[in-house]
This record gives sequence, C-alpha cells and structure tokens, in this order.
Amino acid sequence: MDELSLLRRARTDIPERTPDKIAQGRAALFAAIEDESPFAIFEPAETEAPAPKPLNRRRRRAAAWTGFSVLGAAALTVTLVGVNVVGVPGMGVGGAEPAAASVLESAATATLKFSDPTVAPGQFLLVQTDSVGLAQGSVSADAETTGFLDKYHDELYVPADREDDWVWVQCVRTTAQTFGPESEAFAKLVADDYAKYDADIIRRLPGGMASSGDFAGYNNGSQRSVDYAALPQDPEQLLQKIYEMNDAALPDDQALAWIIETLMRGTVPAEFRAVLYETAALIPGVTITENQATLNGATGIAVGRFESGRNERQDLIIDPATGQFIGQRIVLPDGIGDYIPPGTVMASTAVTTTVVDAAPTDAALCGNHR
Repeated sequence: MDELSLLRRARTDIPERTPDKIAQGRAALFAAIEDESPFAIFEPAETEAPAPKPLNRRRRRAAAWTGFSVLGAAALTVTLVGVNVVGVPGMGVGGAEPAAASVLESAATATLKFSDPTVAPGQFLLVQTDSVGLAQGSVSADAETTGFLDKYHDELYVPADREDDWVWVQCVRTTAQTFGPESEAFAKLVADDYAKYDADIIRRLPGGMASSGDFAGYNNGSQRSVDYAALPQDPEQLLQKIYEMNDAALPDDQALAWIIETLMRGTVPAEFRAVLYETAALIPGVTITENQATLNGATGIAVGRFESGRNERQDLIIDPATGQFIGQRIVLPDGIGDYIPPGTVMASTAVTTTVVDAAPTDAALCGNHR
C-alpha cells in the first residue's frame, strides 16, 4: 500500500496521483529529511521632523502577537508527506517548496492552539518594534554614493477599546552598521543632522488614526481596513483576492509582501493569522532561507522569496512550534555597487508584544534604547 492510499484512509479529498508523482513526492520528502529542514523547528531557540538629505530609506512598521504551543514531530512529518505527495490543498503540486510549506502549515496549526492575549479594560497591548534600515547618500554633491544601516525603536500602545486613544512613541534613529570609511563619514553626517532635526516623539492617535492612515488592519487596495471577516477565509481564495487587491506586475512578489505587512500590524486575530500562513504556503518560489534566523533575541525559521523586480529577498520569520510571528527582513543577495556587500540584511523588523496597565505620557523611555 503506497503513501497516497494511507492518506486516503484519513482524508477523502485527496486528488488522484500517478505512481510517478507519488515517487517524486517520496523522493522530495526523503531529501528534505536528509537536509534536516523539517526537524529544525524542534531545536532550542534562543509628527516627525524632516529627515536629512541626501538620504534614501525604506521603513516598514511592524507588529505581531505571540503565543505558546508545542507540536510533535509526527504531526510535522504527516504535513510534509501530505504536501509532497498530495500538494498544497487547491494548488496541486505547486506553491511553496515542500519544506517551506510544511513550516508554514505547522505554524498555522500551532497558532490555533492558543488564545490571543487578553487586554482588559484600561490596559494596552504594547507592540515594541526594533528595526534596521538602509540609508543611502553621499557626503557631498560630487562624492560617490555610499550607505549605512541605522536602527530605531518604536512602541505602540493599543487600548482595549480601540476607539480610545492609541499612543505611539518613536525614538530617534542611531547608527547600526557602517561599511568602510566613506560609509562612516556619511553616517556621521547623517547622525549630526539627526541631532538637529530628528527627535524622540510621542503621539496620541484617536482610534489609531494618523494623518497617513490607520495603523491597524490590512490594505484592501484603496484604504486600510480592520474587517478581516470581509476577506476570504479559504487560503486559495484569499491568495486570489490578494492578487486582485494589489494588481501588481509581479503578483507573487507583492502577495508575500502583503502578507508580511498585514502580520506586522499586530492586530490580526489568531484565526486569520493561521489563514495567512496557509496562504503564504501557496505562493510559488517560497523556500526556507535559514533554519536558525534570529531577530532581537528571538529565533525561528526564515521562509522567504527572491523578488526579481527589486533584486532582493524578503523573509518572513516565524516559530512553527508556537505560531509566533517574529518579524521580517529584506536581504540583498548581490549587495549594492561596491559599498553594500552581498548578503547584507538591508532592512529588518523584530516585534515583541506584551499587555501593560498604562501608556506613557512622554518619550523618556527612548533613553533606554540608544
């Protein structure tokens, strides 16, 4: 009796597969096991003033929920067998690379095994964001372009009643990494401008609204929305909806970016987070890019996709054993020119969340994050 016949004893929605397809799936499963990718998840883990010019920076806000659960190795193996032999549901044998799909499906299962943090009346969900971003420019008009990495810390306090005031603290940026003398000189120039024009800032936002839009929810193509029920709850249907909402020339690139951006908002309920993980498993080209990826002290598996349009790779970092969304990063496989080395993490966002009893009244907390 082959694997497909065994699976049909537990499921009735298994499509027909030829013996050749079954053999291919079995071979892929064994290759993944030999590579140890499926078992890595069980290893222990450890209004703003204007920016100075010339400067080019991409900044992404981030947030996530956390939770606790443990999956057994047998559950992961069954998932991997199902993905390799059967294919991701609704997508045949397409979608993410098998080991990556297994990680995402395991995270989806784990996400549903715990409840979201309870924020009692008067309390706040505190979303702490530690980010790194690439700054590019030059020390003078006739100097060569160079770049460096800066870092910044944000804290967003989301009230139990989300119609109340949200509190957002933004801490001034500081230098994280330079790449040689020109880079150091440019970083020093920008740091001097930060001292003049940037500042630690605290804002109170009625109902989470700012001049640039809502912090919560997802982008539906024209505005932000927190109505997750308005989106398809079936992964395959949701992926098609994401394509429609983004209307992008490179839809698979944009689909993963949309999922990451939505997770980073920190207001996605557990049930829909699970759907987002399952949807990511349907995107072609998604692979495991690192088995032990650490952001701000939290370690998980990086699942990502190379974006041909921008010659960069975007990674979603999760802990499949708990379903925790750890953060995101953007990697430059080829670097930039001769001043940003190949493999540089151009941007990253690590997120931690807790429930607190009060929000600050000033930005003094930034002094702890210099």
